Amino acid sequence: MIFQTMEFLQTLANIFGAILLVLKPIVKPIGSWMVDWISATIDFLKENFSTDLTIYITICVILVISAVIVNIVWPGDRPGTIFSKGVEKVEEIGEKIEEKEEDIVEDVRRCKDCGNPIGDQDICPLCGARN
Repeated sequence: MIFQTMEFLQTLANIFGAILLVLKPIVKPIGSWMVDWISATIDFLKENFSTDLTIYITICVILVISAVIVNIVWPGDRPGTIFSKGVEKVEEIGEKIEEKEEDIVEDVRRCKDCGNPIGDQDICPLCGARN
């Protein structure tokens, strides 16, 4: 096996194994509890609702509706309806920044002969004219 051929991978596997052994008292009860309640739920549904699909359809509808509600409130990268006031403020700040950027471009010193931006220099690097 590949872990036994390379010493680095063997060491890495030993580190992961040691971490899992340390966390075993925490992870094992949680895992067994999850297996128990999922098994109990599936057994209950098989005994009581094996021929009727109503409970499964109801669970599916609840999950879909909750997903739609969550996506409306928090749709990901763009803010949702709850955060619309904050969006307006961010847009205003963005407009102010754009206005400042335009002013900066207009304030740049340019060469009198060729129009090349020269900044703080007295001699244009493009045409060599003094300003």
